[in-house]
Amino acid sequence: MNVVTIALDSLAATTALGAAIGASLRPGDRVLLSGDLGSGKTTLARSIGVALHAEPELTSPTFILVAEHRGDLPIWHVDAYRLPVGSDALRAGVIDERQMHGVTLIEWPEHLAGLADEGPGILHVHLAVDDRNDARSAVIRGARPDLHAGLSTIVDPSESGRG
Repeated sequence: MNVVTIALDSLAATTALGAAIGASLRPGDRVLLSGDLGSGKTTLARSIGVALHAEPELTSPTFILVAEHRGDLPIWHVDAYRLPVGSDALRAGVIDERQMHGVTLIEWPEHLAGLADEGPGILHVHLAVDDRNDARSAVIRGARPDLHAGLSTIVDPSESGRG
C-alpha cells in the first residue's frame, strides 16, 4: 500500500494538499480524515471542496452529521465526531448508494463500524500536530496510484515512503 507523508507548514500547504486530492477524485471515492481535534480535518475537507467547486462552501457538519453539496461531483461531507465509537455507518445514515455518484469526505471515520475502508477508491488522511512547534503533517495511504502521483507535486521526496 502506498504511504506518503507531507509536511503542512502553512494554510497554503493544506490548501495545496486539498487541491491535489480534489483534482484526483472520481465518482464513488471516499476520503477518510482522521486526527485529533484541531488537526485540520475540516480545513482540508474545505480545501477539497474548493477544488471541486462545492456549493455551498464546506463547513463542519458536526451538528447535522452529513451535509450534501453540489460541485464538479456531488459531495457528501460527514462528521462522525458526535457518534459513539462503533456506530453503524449505514444505520446512522452516513453512507448510502447515492454516494457512488459523487465523493464522500468523512471526518472521524474511526467512530464508524461497517464502513469499507480499503480499496482503490478509499483514501486515508491522518492529520497530526506537533505540539512543540505547531507544525502539522498528513500521512496519506491507500487509493489509486494516479492520486499519489498528483501528491508528488507537493511532497518533499525525502518525506515519502512506501509501506
